[in-house]
Amino acid sequence: MHRLRHILAWCLGLMLLAPHAPAMAQAKLDNARLDQLTAPIALYPDALLSQVLMASTYPADVAAAAQWSKSNASLSGDAATKAVASEPWDPSVQSLVAFPSVMDMMGRQPQWVQSVGDAFLAQPNDVMDSVQRLR
Repeated sequence: MHRLRHILAWCLGLMLLAPHAPAMAQAKLDNARLDQLTAPIALYPDALLSQVLMASTYPADVAAAAQWSKSNASLSGDAATKAVASEPWDPSVQSLVAFPSVMDMMGRQPQWVQSVGDAFLAQPNDVMDSVQRLR
C-alpha cells in the first residue's frame, strides 16, 4: 500500500509539472558554451569527473556539502566520506567531500554547479564530447 501511495504521489507530481514543461526546458547549449562549462573539470581523472557531473545535478546537496567541508577542513579522503555517511545527500555528493579543493571550488560557484548539472541532465553526450575535445 505504501508503494502504491508513493507511485500515485509521483504521478500526481508529474501531472502538476506537465503544463510548465516547455517553460522549464533548457535551450540546447552550443559547443563553445559547453566547453566553457566543462573546462574547469575536463582534466580531472574519469572517476572524479563522473562524480562531479553527477553531483552537480544536486546543487543544494553540493552547497550543503561544501559548507560542511569548509567547517571540517581537517577531514579529507576516507575520513571525510565516513563522516558524512549519514547525511541525506546524494552518494555522488558524499563522495566529493574526500576532495576539499573540489568542494571549495564548487561551493564558491553555485551558478556554475547549477549550469553544469542542467547541461549534464539535458545533454549528457554533448557534455562528454566537450570533455573529450578539451582533453
